[in-house]
Amino acid sequence: MMERLSVDYGKKAKLEFSIYPAPQISTAMVEPYNSILTTHTTLEHSDCSFMVDNEAIYEICRRNLDIKSPTYTNLNRLIAQIVSSITASLRFDGALNVDL
Repeated sequence: MMERLSVDYGKKAKLEFSIYPAPQISTAMVEPYNSILTTHTTLEHSDCSFMVDNEAIYEICRRNLDIKSPTYTNLNRLIAQIVSSITASLRFDGALNVDL
């Protein structure tokens, strides 16, 4: 899919947000392998990659947001805020916004 986006939208900035599994939280044995194999392919077709550690997201929810047992909804909302903040300059015009 990233290869197709590179061809169709070559002049647009292509950002990648990857969430990497943590051994303590992993739900499947193949998660680390899938992550590594996918990273190799997507790095060739993205202009900027943001990598997030799954365990770090859990810890942010626990320590900073006082959520004792974070759910996927909590994690997804936190990640959505991160993506929204990073891509705001691409989505909105303004003197303070910069190009990535």
